[in-house]
Amino acid sequence: MEKIKAKEGQECKVLAEQATDCLLDYLYGEPMALVEDSALFLMEIRKIWRQHGVDERAVWRELSERVDLSADLLKRGIRARKGRYRSTKLP
Repeated sequence: MEKIKAKEGQECKVLAEQATDCLLDYLYGEPMALVEDSALFLMEIRKIWRQHGVDERAVWRELSERVDLSADLLKRGIRARKGRYRSTKLP
């Protein structure tokens, strides 16, 4: 059990480092580095999804639904803001 928790802690650390790298790339205006670090972040999060039995297609489907809802609201002239509209699908 201790070994499993240590492994999960290490994976979370790697994921956090990748997320931090993405944030820094964004803040420093380095789009190519952001692309590269985003790819690394996605690879790490996919590992965690697999280990926890998360269906990757469900994640991408959820994201697609949120983007579609946001686009639909924009077509109607409504700016989507989390908390202002009753939906769990807002980005």
